Amino acid sequence: MPIYEYKCMDCGGVSEILVLKESDSVRCKDCDGTRLTKLMSAHSAPAASSGRGTQPPGRCCGSPEGCGNPGGFCCHS
Repeated sequence: MPIYEYKCMDCGGVSEILVLKESDSVRCKDCDGTRLTKLMSAHSAPAASSGRGTQPPGRCCGSPEGCGNPGGFCCHS
């Protein structure tokens, strides 16, 4: 079952929402608004055994303090 992240254009809140069918309407969990934008999220998968492309230990993008964005968005360069 797909869980998507949405950002509310009314209050700026980010919510993870389970969407069972495409026709389901989604609402903000913070303000009950309907103006939501689906966000692109980084998927979570184990690193390849070759060691290439692995991230250092930490949160989301490897930064010990984390990115501050739910779902693994990386804001550090």
